[in-house]
Amino acid sequence: MNPTHSLALYTGAILAGALAGGSLPLVGRMGRSDLGLSFSAGVMLGAAFFHMLPEAVEGAGAKATPFVLVGFLLLYLLERFVLVHVCGEPGPNAHLSTPEGAGLESAHLHAPGEHHLHAHTHEALCDVHTVGLAAFAGMSAHTLVDGFALGAASVDAELGVLVFLAILAHKVPNSFSLSTILRAEGYSRGKALAMNAAFALMVPVGAGLYLAVKELVRIETFTSYALAASAGTFLHLSLSDILPDLHRRGGSKWQLSGALVVGLALMWGLRLLRHGH
Repeated sequence: MNPTHSLALYTGAILAGALAGGSLPLVGRMGRSDLGLSFSAGVMLGAAFFHMLPEAVEGAGAKATPFVLVGFLLLYLLERFVLVHVCGEPGPNAHLSTPEGAGLESAHLHAPGEHHLHAHTHEALCDVHTVGLAAFAGMSAHTLVDGFALGAASVDAELGVLVFLAILAHKVPNSFSLSTILRAEGYSRGKALAMNAAFALMVPVGAGLYLAVKELVRIETFTSYALAASAGTFLHLSLSDILPDLHRRGGSKWQLSGALVVGLALMWGLRLLRHGH
């Protein structure tokens, strides 16, 4: 099988695996799952610290580390100036603006022995940060890098298989995490699956990017810098968005902490399939 056919087979399998993993959180009644979100934060932290950062430093040394901040700030600025936030504007997840997720549609809130509180109280109570689009952007950027790496590795049959297995193993939990976040944000099943498909399609796009620029850039250095920047987006999503939101909402400390540890442990175990590029 020539490298082009292998690459097509690999990308097709990764797309199928990503869609399968992304479908799991969408089974049953749609709603927010704090345990799923905590697990997703663990997956992102584990991916950043156990996979992306070690590979970036291995490929480019300490020069790669500033790109972690580049990725972190890029997603921060996207959220600040581009992406829509539920607290300021109505959207598909506006019903999540309170812990109960409802009851703010009326113009007044009533409490025994107190004066009526007028509308706009929801702005003070709002504790939900829209992370669906940010998660999609950050995770898609990482998947684009994975596709680039797969394209580079496919010139060697044995190395191509190893990189394919590593990407496939990561994409299933990553897709699960993305759907969990989108579900919590109130996206429909159809839209969540479509965004998962677009996320997974970044693998063939990345592979095509490699074929287009392989003669123009130093592949190893480019991939290392891109991985470091992707790690920065994962750190932003987990540490600045998901975990602070879970802290504010409360919930079982032991259960949420356990879900976080399970996500970390999963990514730790997948170190055995680290990319060979």
